[in-house]
Amino acid sequence: MVGFDSSRPVSLYVHIPFCKVKCDYCAFYSRCPKEGEIDKYLSLLLLELEAVKKEINVPFETVFIGGGNPGILGFERIKKILVSAQELGRPKEVTMECNPENLNSDILSLSGLLDRVSVGIQSLDDGVLRTLGRHQTSETNIKALELLSTLPFRWNADIITAVPSESLETTLSDIKRITSYNPGHISFYCLTFEEDTPLIKREKPVGEDKESEFLLRGWELLNSLGYSHYEVSNFSKEGEECLHNKVYWNLGQYIGLGPTAESALGWNEMTVMRNTESLEEYFSTHAFNVSKLNKEETEESYLLTTLRTNKGIDKEEYRERFNKDFDSTYQERISILDKDTYFNDTDRFAVNEKGMLVLDYIILTLSMSI
Repeated sequence: MVGFDSSRPVSLYVHIPFCKVKCDYCAFYSRCPKEGEIDKYLSLLLLELEAVKKEINVPFETVFIGGGNPGILGFERIKKILVSAQELGRPKEVTMECNPENLNSDILSLSGLLDRVSVGIQSLDDGVLRTLGRHQTSETNIKALELLSTLPFRWNADIITAVPSESLETTLSDIKRITSYNPGHISFYCLTFEEDTPLIKREKPVGEDKESEFLLRGWELLNSLGYSHYEVSNFSKEGEECLHNKVYWNLGQYIGLGPTAESALGWNEMTVMRNTESLEEYFSTHAFNVSKLNKEETEESYLLTTLRTNKGIDKEEYRERFNKDFDSTYQERISILDKDTYFNDTDRFAVNEKGMLVLDYIILTLSMSI
């Protein structure tokens, strides 16, 4: 595997590029499967996973099956992926995304192989769901939440805010009602308007001021309910942070399998790989688009990811990784920033919640020192 550092952990992401119907706001690669495509895809995916295991020959640190909608495969097919992914050893965490309409008690067949389920609830308001172009109702979502609260898995619920025509009261109600089912983890984020999606053709964003209001009030409520704001869009109870996503945010090593999935390997200088851009290409070739990042590009990526978290940059780790002193490198640029947006001591530099609202500006300011 190009650029793989065998001395450091490596995680696995598996992309399932199928959805029964694509949501109006979604820009991730997925489509409705044609007859026979699911089993054809699974066979090729398992062959590719076998090749990866032979090359790295170490257990995966974490595993994440995402999409698309992995639930469309059915739990027996998912089980085959999980068994193969754990052949070399049990990962610290195994997560699967699943749409509410595909969640049922059959998921118990994955006990012992699966630790965590991430479900795209988004809202319990039917009007908001219609605006998003979601293809489930609040009733479907509530049934999924009721089931999740009884299952022996850790779980996450996604909540989208700042949806056109949505009120602040609706967002706060969503948070209160969803957290009443006691998820260990909440992903809470603003609706993003992506190019070439049906949503952007018929709706307009609510505006930055309203987005900030929705976020700040939502953050305040989640904090009051015992959820720690450990990453810009993610909250968890103690011990419930998503280990797989922390690999991304710490710019660790991960391998992505499936159309449009990305990989990042290495340490001081990362190698980034992207899989084929469509399912048709995946069926015909397994070629990766490989890009080698130099130290400056790797450092910029490090800023982009680590500063999303409340832990921020560990200065000793930064010195080890880039062979230079963080304070000497960035102090001049840090002095330009609003002192109310960050925390900085001898060991760590991190943004606070006020800084999360202007994170792009902070990263751009600091990156000028690279």
